[in-house]
Amino acid sequence: MFLSGGEVSPLPLVDNTPPRIKAMLVMAQERRIPLLEALESCGIDVLPACDCNEAQRMREAQPPVQVVVTDAVLHDGDWRRVLAVVAQGRAKIEVIVCSRLGDYNLWIDVLEQGGYDVLVEPFDQAEVRRIVEAAAAKNFVRSPAQSINHRPNVVRSAGAA
Repeated sequence: MFLSGGEVSPLPLVDNTPPRIKAMLVMAQERRIPLLEALESCGIDVLPACDCNEAQRMREAQPPVQVVVTDAVLHDGDWRRVLAVVAQGRAKIEVIVCSRLGDYNLWIDVLEQGGYDVLVEPFDQAEVRRIVEAAAAKNFVRSPAQSINHRPNVVRSAGAA
């Protein structure tokens, strides 16, 4: 850009840093420390909740999160109830389920019910980061293909026949 007199104006700075991920961690206090530390060491802002009821209150009162990470079993329910709590909101929030065992049937069940993935203990920080960042990215970025209407044009299709 040029100003009068041939001076060049500086271009505005663009902030290319990705937005910080906000995650709700729904897990009993006595179990959450290892995962809480892994999430925070990845630079993720964490809102801890102890059970399904607290998760519901927080979802209604707190600013939105991009990801919910929940224990498979909680004092007042399980991951299915957390998934239902999350589904009550307007925003699409990905739910990641944590399990003490690598159970293939749990993983299939989580995916079929609309969950994003399963993390298995012991939690590997690199795996936690990869899964949470991928889940959150679905909320930060909307690909151009998602905004295109892929339904066939009925008039054009009928005229071609």
